Amino acid sequence: MHTTERAATGSSSAPTAAEPRRRHPARHAVALFAVLALLLSGCLSEEQQSAHDAMNKDRRAAGAATLSVQNDAQAKAQKWAEKLARENTLYHSKLSDGIGVRWCNLGENVGYGSSIPATEAAFMRSTVHKGNILNRVWNGVGVGVAHNGNRTFIVQVFIKTC
Repeated sequence: MHTTERAATGSSSAPTAAEPRRRHPARHAVALFAVLALLLSGCLSEEQQSAHDAMNKDRRAAGAATLSVQNDAQAKAQKWAEKLARENTLYHSKLSDGIGVRWCNLGENVGYGSSIPATEAAFMRSTVHKGNILNRVWNGVGVGVAHNGNRTFIVQVFIKTC
């Protein structure tokens, strides 16, 4: 309430020369750590989460375990989806590019459609793409989503770390 009362009288809440600004290094360190943790945690955008959820829904329906986001695969998938959307074309990446963790197996699906559900449905109608989605060897995934006009590009990078 003290701050509100001071503000109501027109007083500034900034420190004066006689009242030095208090530093809170611990508070700043905690805030910095929280921001870094958020950046490194593999947080997904709403669209990435939607594509990830759709892929995991298909895995669950087939009795396969859901896949959690693997940070290297996620960064690679998003970067590749953006490249494909920018070029308005489809082709596969060099699978190991951008993967810094030790891995035993990698796979990739690339595609586009009118929406995330439409693209996931197209993947599931393709024997090869469906095989990647349902493969029980994977223990992580990255899902990239990008747009060009009415096309929604999705890249799924599957990984088996070892």
